[in-house]
Amino acid sequence: MRHTLLALALLVATLWPARVAAQSQEDETDAHGYDKVRIEQEDKLLVPPDLVEEVWQHLKKRLVDDQEFVRSLDPKFSSSWSEEQFTDTYYDTPDMKMYALKSGVRHRRRVSLSNPEDRKSGRELMQIKLNDVSSNELERAEIKFDIEYPRNPSSAIDRHPLLGIVKPEHREPFRERLREIGVDAEVMRPVLTVNDLRRRIYLLRDGKPFMSVSHDQVSCGVWWATTQFCEIEPELNEIGFTEATPEERAYMETVLAKIVGEIEGTFPRIQRDLTPKYNKSFDRLEAGSLPFFRTLVRTGLQDQDHMYMVLGLVVAALAGAGWWLGRLRSRRRAPRARVADAPAT
Repeated sequence: MRHTLLALALLVATLWPARVAAQSQEDETDAHGYDKVRIEQEDKLLVPPDLVEEVWQHLKKRLVDDQEFVRSLDPKFSSSWSEEQFTDTYYDTPDMKMYALKSGVRHRRRVSLSNPEDRKSGRELMQIKLNDVSSNELERAEIKFDIEYPRNPSSAIDRHPLLGIVKPEHREPFRERLREIGVDAEVMRPVLTVNDLRRRIYLLRDGKPFMSVSHDQVSCGVWWATTQFCEIEPELNEIGFTEATPEERAYMETVLAKIVGEIEGTFPRIQRDLTPKYNKSFDRLEAGSLPFFRTLVRTGLQDQDHMYMVLGLVVAALAGAGWWLGRLRSRRRAPRARVADAPAT
């Protein structure tokens, strides 16, 4: 599987250089290039809650305001930053195959907070994120598909919570990608939604996307359970990395390692945690106040509507039990009352 993905990535880089070069640093919500495998290399650094804002201020000061430091990484570097809100709904099978693979299928919605006029603000897409694609633990594969809501749902597929919002001409390629890893798209349902306030720094080399450093403040809730965490994602530009030569990749990896080392050296309490956001969120909810989360997913009861339904049934059951116990007590009292009222002989 990993060899197939890498081969496809190299083929994409060979056949689509003009289109790839025209895309921007932030093209995870770009509508072009669907069903193309791209290899991304990113680290994940978990930030202690009490350091969240301090870490961001350091990143901005070091990688945006201090252009002398930026150019010390590479004389051709320049940088900027943006703030965005991402809403990612993750889908899985009842037996949680994507979770087990440490991979993900997500519907991503994006809004630019720092520049509402950004052409990508408001865009949506479907992404397949695949883990374990090479011997490098930082590498993952990403495949993107367009979103299109059916105006007049006329089939079961149109009404499907996952396939129904994938652009009709993209549905079969999307399903085939999932079949390749043994996953049936038709049994997948939404499991949880991650809200991500992302402040991201872009590093460009000669004006072209080179890498980014994202500061992600994540929140997630299912039923009454909620969780929050913050992580930093230093990531090499996926398009540039996918089409780079081995020598260019080695150089990019060196720069990535320098930035990660600088962050870890400044904040020793920051720890690497390569667990994907989907798994992180699920694990934290399950370990918190939702220990039966897997049972909810297996039975399809994880969404808010089902929570109200289940709670309603529980309340109704408790009310019914209370009524039945009240009747039972009344019946037990009645014979005693009749005996007490009976005339003496």
